Amino acid sequence: MAGWPGSCTDSMVYKNMGQYLLADSAYPLNEHLIPAYRAPAANAPINAKFNYCLAKSRVRNEHMIGILKGRWASLREMRLHLNGREDIQPYMEWIKSCCIPHNMLSQIEDSWLELDNEVHQEMQQRHATDAPTANAIDLQRRLKESCVGHNYVFGLLPIR
Repeated sequence: MAGWPGSCTDSMVYKNMGQYLLADSAYPLNEHLIPAYRAPAANAPINAKFNYCLAKSRVRNEHMIGILKGRWASLREMRLHLNGREDIQPYMEWIKSCCIPHNMLSQIEDSWLELDNEVHQEMQQRHATDAPTANAIDLQRRLKESCVGHNYVFGLLPIR
């Protein structure tokens, strides 16, 4: 990453970029990982709407992964060959090399057969939950308000 000394770890750079990942409720809340709300907090109307937005986004992502695996058979076998951290970079490059032609073909409206039947979801490993920090809770609140507001503007909420 530009602007960081080579001695900095990837984790340090990521944590200082101000970015976050969205996750399901199995993951702990922290400043870099924003999960869906769990019950009883999930029962609050705005939290339920936020969870709905996250779920909708996740379904789209998993569907896209299935389409890519259907188009590029080599992607279905990757997990069999991923043995350690040193193997990740070549695989990330391979994934990009599949996504680029996929996006190009999508732009010209190529109609490849989508093999939705081959989409397999893996069970997500449960992580022990750590107590979230005040910053993580505030980030989740701000993201929730922004996400729900955005979805109201575009007519995706209220849920009918």
